[in-house]
Amino acid sequence: MNLTDVFTPGRIVKARIISVNKDSRHIVASIRQATSTFTTDVAAISVGDTVEGVVEELQRKNIVLTLKPSGARALLSFIALANHRGTNVPELKTSLKPGVVVDSLVVVSRDLEAGFVVVGGKPKPPTKLKATLSMDTVAIGQIVGGRITKDGRAGAHVKLTSRISGSLHPTDTCDHYDVGNPFPSVDSVLKAVVIGIDKGTNHLTLSTRASKMSQKDVKPPVDREINGVDDLKVGEAIRGFVKSVSEHGLFVMLGRGVDARVQIKELFDEVSFCWECRVTVSDMFVSMSRIGRVASLLINWSRVGFSSR
Repeated sequence: MNLTDVFTPGRIVKARIISVNKDSRHIVASIRQATSTFTTDVAAISVGDTVEGVVEELQRKNIVLTLKPSGARALLSFIALANHRGTNVPELKTSLKPGVVVDSLVVVSRDLEAGFVVVGGKPKPPTKLKATLSMDTVAIGQIVGGRITKDGRAGAHVKLTSRISGSLHPTDTCDHYDVGNPFPSVDSVLKAVVIGIDKGTNHLTLSTRASKMSQKDVKPPVDREINGVDDLKVGEAIRGFVKSVSEHGLFVMLGRGVDARVQIKELFDEVSFCWECRVTVSDMFVSMSRIGRVASLLINWSRVGFSSR
């Protein structure tokens, strides 16, 4: 749209004065806020106010909300809401769409000239300090926090305390491999639930699956947890992560200690003379929406025969 075609010189317009700087004789006005349909007054909203809003639009980094009952426009970053809810941005986006009500928000700042406010998650009330994490008291199902110190194809190493460490396997990071992050970055901080305890080595096995972290309003896992070969059936279609590639085929991680062997003949429908070029370690198995299918079970070695054809 060309502004000169809409606002021709000499045309009478109605504008609302937003701010006046007497020293510089600078006046900021808004035609949009002078319309009859514009009913909100951002100046009436104070920083620190508790609000809720309805999702109007999902942008690349922010959520555009209409606050209730004022009708004011607000911006809420995906990262801020994900941190507040204890989840990650990809999984958060799957639960948001226009019309969804987002509550427990607080006004962080106002932009009077633009006519909108910035909101964030309302801080949770302070709780009593919990005792330091100890191997004597830690329990299955307990939520713990730590920092990623090392990340490899077999999972992430998490430092919980100076004496207690943890591990996060790629298959324990999320319920949907397409939208989760199976390999969190080094130095990132995370919250996870304890699913295994080894007091001999002061080591905890962790999970950040939403189905493990919370018991309410959680969708059924798309990629379910595999704890052993007893959880598998011959002919079942399942997904995992490429662990290693060799001249004879590859191995795919289906769960902690559960690897699937895929022979070359079971990789593709056609013969490929450079099949290693088509599969890389740590890629989700398999790309192009192909799903591996269990071919056989070797219980003694926790190995699974696998076919991607």
